[in-house]
Amino acid sequence: MNFSEYILQGKSNLNKEIFIGRGLRYSELYKIIKNNLLNKFDKIKGELIGICLDNSEEFIISYLSILKSKNTAVLFEKGLPEERYFSLLKKFKINYFITNSLFHKKTISDFYSEKINKNLIKSENVLFYLRKKKILSPNKNLKKVAVVIFTSGSTGEKKGVMLTHENLIHNTNSILKVLPIGKKDKVNLLLPPSYSFGLSVINTHLKKGAEIYIHNSPFVGSLINELKKFKCNSFYGVPSTFEILLEKTDFMDHKFPYIKYAAQAGGNLNIDIKRKILSKFKNKFYVMYGATEASPRLSYVPARKLKDKIKSIGIPIPGVKFKLFKQKKTSLYELGVAGKNIMKGYLNEETLTKKSFKGNFFLTGDLGYKDKENFFFINKRADKTIKRYGFKVNLSLLESKVKKIRIVRDCKIFVNDNKKLILIVQVRKKDKKYYKSKNLHIELKKYFTTYEIPDEILLTDKILNSFNKKTSIENLYQGLNR
Repeated sequence: MNFSEYILQGKSNLNKEIFIGRGLRYSELYKIIKNNLLNKFDKIKGELIGICLDNSEEFIISYLSILKSKNTAVLFEKGLPEERYFSLLKKFKINYFITNSLFHKKTISDFYSEKINKNLIKSENVLFYLRKKKILSPNKNLKKVAVVIFTSGSTGEKKGVMLTHENLIHNTNSILKVLPIGKKDKVNLLLPPSYSFGLSVINTHLKKGAEIYIHNSPFVGSLINELKKFKCNSFYGVPSTFEILLEKTDFMDHKFPYIKYAAQAGGNLNIDIKRKILSKFKNKFYVMYGATEASPRLSYVPARKLKDKIKSIGIPIPGVKFKLFKQKKTSLYELGVAGKNIMKGYLNEETLTKKSFKGNFFLTGDLGYKDKENFFFINKRADKTIKRYGFKVNLSLLESKVKKIRIVRDCKIFVNDNKKLILIVQVRKKDKKYYKSKNLHIELKKYFTTYEIPDEILLTDKILNSFNKKTSIENLYQGLNR
């Protein structure tokens, strides 16, 4: 089944707002998608169509229209440097692009640009539809692929994860079996649609016909009043979401009588914070584990078990199998996962796709073990990849790109004990005198997204070659901070 049709089953007469206070109703969305009222993809088939939008009516209509038309939606995150968008469009041969971002005329000179009808979208936002003047040959491996979501990996460069209609349907069904999502629910949505975890929250709640409140404040703490004012039943977050709520707001002092559950994924959350959330939402807090390549969720810790399995990533969700593969010449085991939710492969990366599988099992790159009750645990990563704000960040890639900046002779990047991303840059003595870290911060914004930008940048004229071990780098860092 087409995932768009799966989502809209039974919604033709559902006279309920999708986004609280935003106007668009399920019955209207059903009509728009069924009758192809967006009218942009009539003559296009089997193409990659980029979307760069925040959570909105524009996103939902564009996303489901592309899937319904048997094309593939490629989800771009907001906030990338302008050059990076168009290098990705070129690299992956994407001929069509929907966005509300304003780009320089020079940047989009290879594209025709037109505005999409605002009355259809029911929004004041201006939406642009870009079409390449010289159409590139489409990818031939897109059969049944619904969505491409970008992720980073061991090589650092962005990879396009191809998820089929079947992948999305199976993962949505599995999530609905383990989380108490109801059709009368109101979820507070903090996560962007370009992030696989955020997209799965949208998919599951659309399927149920629930209401969604779009959290659009840069301040996570505004969630507190939103949960109360709009009587939200649930919310989802990555580790930084809960860290900010507990460490920088009075979240724990408030009562939330309408909350049925809260869920966390996107990396390992501090155990003390897990315990505090668990004490506040007894048997209502779900810790989940996943990967973009898995559509994305793979396992969960049942809320009633979290107290006893506080360090665990849980048990596989229905339809998913876990298997531990011993690494050669070590005592370590890598987690492999299988199921109908596992991706078709990486876009234009057949070799990388083959290397990522062992039989039917996708190798996650996470090393771990399981206990006697078949609960799984993760020790560490097999590569130099960390999760920051829920996104994968490859430290080797960051270092290699920083080294290309004119004044940089060498650099080291690491995460300190306070979970801050620290960048130490070696420059010449004369450059150190005139060049400030804030200048380098501005330079990095040209190449990196917000979650890749280090928390702290320090300049030194000392040689870094001898500082290979984490402890030595941290000693240097402490010395520079004195």
